[in-house]
Amino acid sequence: MNLNRRWKNVLRASPPRRNPISKGRSWAQEEDGKEDFNAVWPHAVVFKPPVRYRWLPLALAGLLLVSCKTAIAPPPPEAPPSPPPEDRAPPPLQAPDEKAAFKRRQAAAALTDRGRVLMADGQVDPAMRLFEQALSLAPRYGPGYFYLADAWLLKDNWLQAREFHRQAVLYLQSDTAWQKRVDAQRRRIDRAAGSAAP
Repeated sequence: MNLNRRWKNVLRASPPRRNPISKGRSWAQEEDGKEDFNAVWPHAVVFKPPVRYRWLPLALAGLLLVSCKTAIAPPPPEAPPSPPPEDRAPPPLQAPDEKAAFKRRQAAAALTDRGRVLMADGQVDPAMRLFEQALSLAPRYGPGYFYLADAWLLKDNWLQAREFHRQAVLYLQSDTAWQKRVDAQRRRIDRAAGSAAP
Protein backbone atom coordinates (compact mmCIF):
# COMPACT_ATOMS: atom_id res chain seq x y z
CA MET A 1 0.00 0.00 0.00
CA ASN A 2 1.28 3.41 -0.86
CA LEU A 3 2.21 5.70 1.99
CA ASN A 4 0.31 8.60 0.52
CA ARG A 5 -2.90 6.59 0.26
CA ARG A 6 -2.70 5.67 3.96
CA TRP A 7 -2.17 9.29 4.84
CA LYS A 8 -5.13 10.36 2.77
CA ASN A 9 -7.36 7.76 4.49
CA VAL A 10 -6.34 9.09 7.87
CA LEU A 11 -6.98 12.66 6.83
CA ARG A 12 -10.39 11.83 5.38
CA ALA A 13 -11.40 9.94 8.54
CA SER A 14 -10.42 12.80 10.81
CA PRO A 15 -12.41 16.04 11.00
CA PRO A 16 -10.97 18.86 8.89
CA ARG A 17 -8.71 21.24 10.78
CA ARG A 18 -7.30 24.47 9.68
CA ASN A 19 -3.61 24.89 9.78
CA PRO A 20 -2.68 28.41 10.83
CA ILE A 21 0.20 28.34 8.38
CA SER A 22 -1.98 27.49 5.37
CA LYS A 23 -3.67 30.95 5.38
CA GLY A 24 -6.94 30.09 3.76
CA ARG A 25 -5.88 27.22 1.56
CA SER A 26 -8.49 24.54 0.95
CA TRP A 27 -8.44 21.00 2.25
CA ALA A 28 -7.32 19.57 -1.05
CA GLN A 29 -4.60 22.17 -1.35
CA GLU A 30 -3.27 21.19 2.08
CA GLU A 31 -3.14 17.53 1.01
CA ASP A 32 -1.27 18.45 -2.09
CA GLY A 33 1.15 20.47 -0.03
CA LYS A 34 1.88 17.45 2.17
CA GLU A 35 2.51 15.32 -0.86
CA ASP A 36 4.89 17.91 -2.18
CA PHE A 37 6.60 18.09 1.21
CA ASN A 38 7.01 14.28 1.23
CA ALA A 39 8.43 14.34 -2.27
CA VAL A 40 10.98 17.00 -1.35
CA TRP A 41 11.86 15.68 2.08
CA PRO A 42 11.42 11.86 1.95
CA HIS A 43 13.38 11.24 5.16
CA ALA A 44 11.06 13.56 7.10
CA VAL A 45 7.89 11.61 6.35
CA VAL A 46 5.84 11.03 9.48
CA PHE A 47 3.82 7.87 9.37
CA LYS A 48 0.56 7.74 11.24
CA PRO A 49 -0.99 4.30 11.58
CA PRO A 50 -4.49 3.74 10.22
CA VAL A 51 -7.40 4.26 12.59
CA ARG A 52 -7.99 0.57 13.14
CA TYR A 53 -4.59 0.14 14.89
CA ARG A 54 -4.73 3.13 17.23
CA TRP A 55 -6.16 0.99 20.07
CA LEU A 56 -3.17 -1.40 19.99
CA PRO A 57 -0.77 0.68 22.18
CA LEU A 58 -3.51 1.16 24.74
CA ALA A 59 -4.26 -2.55 24.81
CA LEU A 60 -0.58 -3.41 25.22
CA ALA A 61 -0.19 -0.88 28.01
CA GLY A 62 -3.22 -2.35 29.78
CA LEU A 63 -1.86 -5.89 29.49
CA LEU A 64 1.49 -4.74 30.83
CA LEU A 65 -0.12 -3.13 33.86
CA VAL A 66 -2.25 -6.18 34.60
CA SER A 67 0.71 -8.54 34.33
CA CYS A 68 2.82 -6.32 36.59
CA LYS A 69 0.09 -6.26 39.17
CA THR A 70 -0.03 -10.06 39.38
CA ALA A 71 3.76 -10.33 39.41
CA ILE A 72 4.03 -7.93 42.32
CA ALA A 73 1.95 -9.82 44.82
CA PRO A 74 2.06 -8.94 48.50
CA PRO A 75 4.48 -11.11 50.50
CA PRO A 76 2.99 -13.99 52.48
CA PRO A 77 2.24 -13.21 56.11
CA GLU A 78 5.12 -13.90 58.43
CA ALA A 79 4.89 -16.41 61.23
CA PRO A 80 4.35 -14.83 64.63
CA PRO A 81 7.63 -14.34 66.47
CA SER A 82 8.50 -16.99 69.00
CA PRO A 83 8.40 -15.92 72.62
CA PRO A 84 11.76 -14.90 74.06
CA PRO A 85 13.56 -17.58 76.05
CA GLU A 86 13.13 -17.36 79.73
CA ASP A 87 16.08 -16.20 81.74
CA ARG A 88 15.26 -18.62 84.47
CA ALA A 89 16.94 -22.02 84.71
CA PRO A 90 14.76 -25.05 84.08
CA PRO A 91 13.23 -26.58 87.17
CA PRO A 92 15.46 -29.13 88.88
CA LEU A 93 14.82 -32.77 88.17
CA GLN A 94 12.55 -34.30 90.71
CA ALA A 95 13.90 -37.04 92.91
CA PRO A 96 12.58 -40.46 91.88
CA ASP A 97 9.77 -41.79 93.93
CA GLU A 98 11.34 -43.94 96.61
CA LYS A 99 8.37 -46.27 96.82
CA ALA A 100 8.46 -47.00 93.07
CA ALA A 101 12.25 -47.50 93.20
CA PHE A 102 11.83 -49.94 96.09
CA LYS A 103 9.22 -51.94 94.11
CA ARG A 104 11.50 -52.07 91.05
CA ARG A 105 14.37 -53.30 93.23
CA GLN A 106 12.15 -56.03 94.71
CA ALA A 107 11.09 -57.13 91.20
CA ALA A 108 14.74 -57.19 90.11
CA ALA A 109 15.62 -59.34 93.15
CA ALA A 110 12.81 -61.77 92.30
CA LEU A 111 13.96 -62.04 88.67
CA THR A 112 17.55 -62.57 89.81
CA ASP A 113 16.48 -65.40 92.16
CA ARG A 114 14.57 -67.11 89.33
CA GLY A 115 17.65 -66.72 87.10
CA ARG A 116 19.87 -68.30 89.76
CA VAL A 117 17.57 -71.33 89.88
CA LEU A 118 17.66 -71.69 86.08
CA MET A 119 21.46 -71.28 86.05
CA ALA A 120 21.80 -74.00 88.71
CA ASP A 121 19.70 -76.30 86.46
CA GLY A 122 22.10 -75.64 83.56
CA GLN A 123 19.81 -73.31 81.58
CA VAL A 124 22.26 -70.45 81.15
CA ASP A 125 20.60 -68.53 78.28
CA PRO A 126 17.16 -68.16 79.92
CA ALA A 127 18.90 -67.23 83.18
CA MET A 128 20.87 -64.49 81.35
CA ARG A 129 17.63 -63.08 79.92
CA LEU A 130 16.16 -62.88 83.43
CA PHE A 131 19.29 -61.15 84.77
CA GLU A 132 19.10 -58.60 81.93
CA GLN A 133 15.42 -57.97 82.67
CA ALA A 134 16.30 -57.42 86.33
CA LEU A 135 18.96 -54.88 85.34
CA SER A 136 16.55 -53.07 83.02
CA LEU A 137 14.20 -52.60 85.99
CA ALA A 138 16.91 -51.55 88.46
CA PRO A 139 20.16 -50.57 86.67
CA ARG A 140 22.05 -50.17 89.98
CA TYR A 141 21.18 -53.61 91.30
CA GLY A 142 24.64 -55.12 91.97
CA PRO A 143 23.68 -58.80 92.40
CA GLY A 144 22.21 -58.77 88.86
CA TYR A 145 25.63 -57.81 87.45
CA PHE A 146 27.34 -60.39 89.67
CA TYR A 147 25.19 -63.31 88.46
CA LEU A 148 25.35 -62.11 84.85
CA ALA A 149 29.17 -62.24 85.11
CA ASP A 150 28.88 -65.82 86.44
CA ALA A 151 26.64 -66.74 83.50
CA TRP A 152 29.20 -65.41 81.00
CA LEU A 153 31.90 -67.42 82.77
CA LEU A 154 29.80 -70.56 82.33
CA LYS A 155 29.62 -69.75 78.59
CA ASP A 156 33.46 -69.42 78.52
CA ASN A 157 33.38 -65.72 77.63
CA TRP A 158 35.71 -64.22 80.21
CA LEU A 159 35.84 -60.79 78.47
CA GLN A 160 32.12 -60.21 78.96
CA ALA A 161 32.34 -61.71 82.44
CA ARG A 162 35.07 -59.20 83.34
CA GLU A 163 32.91 -56.24 82.13
CA PHE A 164 29.91 -57.29 84.21
CA HIS A 165 32.21 -58.07 87.17
CA ARG A 166 33.46 -54.45 87.07
CA GLN A 167 29.86 -53.23 87.26
CA ALA A 168 29.17 -55.61 90.17
CA VAL A 169 32.23 -54.27 92.03
CA LEU A 170 31.01 -50.72 91.45
CA TYR A 171 27.53 -51.35 92.89
CA LEU A 172 28.48 -53.87 95.62
CA GLN A 173 31.60 -52.17 97.05
CA SER A 174 29.72 -50.79 100.07
CA ASP A 175 28.11 -54.15 100.89
CA THR A 176 30.57 -56.16 103.01
CA ALA A 177 28.50 -59.38 102.71
CA TRP A 178 29.24 -59.49 98.97
CA GLN A 179 32.98 -58.68 99.18
CA LYS A 180 34.13 -62.32 99.53
CA ARG A 181 31.94 -63.46 96.66
CA VAL A 182 33.14 -60.61 94.41
CA ASP A 183 36.80 -61.41 95.18
CA ALA A 184 36.24 -65.11 94.47
CA GLN A 185 34.57 -64.25 91.15
CA ARG A 186 37.52 -62.00 90.19
CA ARG A 187 39.93 -64.91 90.81
CA ARG A 188 37.79 -67.25 88.67
CA ILE A 189 37.77 -64.70 85.83
CA ASP A 190 41.55 -64.26 86.09
CA ARG A 191 42.06 -68.06 85.95
CA ALA A 192 39.79 -68.27 82.87
CA ALA A 193 41.69 -65.45 81.21
CA GLY A 194 45.06 -67.10 82.07
CA SER A 195 44.00 -70.46 80.71
CA ALA A 196 42.63 -68.85 77.53
CA ALA A 197 45.89 -66.98 76.88
CA PRO A 198 48.28 -68.86 74.52
